[in-house]
Amino acid sequence: MDTDEIARRVLVQRTSRYTDAGPPLGAAGSARFRIESGRVRVAYANPRPGMEGELVAAVQRFARIRRIEAQWTVVPQRAGEADLPAALLAADFRVSEDLLLMAHAGRIQGAASLPAPVAIGRITTWQQMWEYEYGSRQCFYDDPYPTHATVTQRAGERWRELERGWCRYYGAWLSGRLVGGCYVSQYEDVPTVMGVYTLPEARRKGIAGALLARCVAETIPPGNEVVCLFVEHGNPAENLYRGLGFVPLVDSRTYMWSPWERGAE
Repeated sequence: MDTDEIARRVLVQRTSRYTDAGPPLGAAGSARFRIESGRVRVAYANPRPGMEGELVAAVQRFARIRRIEAQWTVVPQRAGEADLPAALLAADFRVSEDLLLMAHAGRIQGAASLPAPVAIGRITTWQQMWEYEYGSRQCFYDDPYPTHATVTQRAGERWRELERGWCRYYGAWLSGRLVGGCYVSQYEDVPTVMGVYTLPEARRKGIAGALLARCVAETIPPGNEVVCLFVEHGNPAENLYRGLGFVPLVDSRTYMWSPWERGAE
């Protein structure tokens, strides 16, 4: 597996998400932007040497005038971005996410066999999607009792992604109860597996590995047998992914800044 080429392909496909016009950066360099409600997202910047601070300041002025947050994603190994983290921290950005991008070629071998009460399958009904989202929020948001309205809203968004063929969702059922899940993009050159979770009472049973094995087996097409995923640095799941044959590609660090935070005015 040519990890450099896979990393290049993944970064190209993610760059294509940033297509909006942003602030004028002048001689400070260039960046890609995506404008959302209440937020400007910045990524894949190319600052001129020594002008990282000016590039960051231009984005902050843009966000301050519009009273919106700035979210900046940096790939430190990418040419030109190595000095951006220091410039962002100096400008009062804070790290909100520190991820490792990993990749796997071919089918996953060696996933543990599951006990009889556990079944892996696709999410195919609205009720299953609602239960999937409920469990996802419990795991990723440290929220043991998500509200019905919050779960219903996000489950609806996921259901539309499934109906449009953008993503495929998988669940794990233990004695008939949904206890884990993940999903995979279907619109990318290198599909991305996301949101792998298992509820606390269902961990250490091989469920996450079985979810990934099923998901990857049904995703990889002949001649393009590569998938990727992101894992938070320090998450014990990284050891699982390495054990299943995923290899590291690049880091992806996200920084946040708000004009309302202390010192931003």
